[in-house]
Amino acid sequence: MIPVSLFGIDVEQCEAFYAALPDLVADSVDDEVYASALFSIENKASLDHIRVADTWANNDPFLWPEDVSNEVEMTIRTVNYPDVSLLEHLLTLDHVDATRISTWMHFSTNLFPMYSEAACEALTRMGVPTPYNPRDIASYGLYVSRLEGLKLYAPAAGLPEIGLPRSRMLQLGLERFK
Repeated sequence: MIPVSLFGIDVEQCEAFYAALPDLVADSVDDEVYASALFSIENKASLDHIRVADTWANNDPFLWPEDVSNEVEMTIRTVNYPDVSLLEHLLTLDHVDATRISTWMHFSTNLFPMYSEAACEALTRMGVPTPYNPRDIASYGLYVSRLEGLKLYAPAAGLPEIGLPRSRMLQLGLERFK
């Protein structure tokens, strides 16, 4: 049964995606930079996780006053997957958009997918319109919902056992799926 978040998906394309996914992400197991960054995180969500995510993504480090830093840390600790609504106020920070926030959340939780224009385009081609709008947290929320639907709908052999978060495998696979 197809999850509601994937209503309208081209089932044949979706099945082709799952068939291709293991090959699409086979090289990701060798991504030492990503794996080292991801597995360097050992405790609850914190500003250290944001630093790891920003370093991995080559983003300039943030320099926030203590009160802003505390609010950001409290927010990333409070958000519960898959709800992204509490993240919206972080868009008011300089040089922060939904793409950057998604990277923070991915490294902090291993659950949230990283927001990607190419992955959104692949989902749209598959029949489930998924806009990429980094200034709108709701569009990121829709993307999270779509990827969660893909996790739920995946056949047993559809998600390879390579030790990386499923959200990362799906995001990479979608980016590479033609």
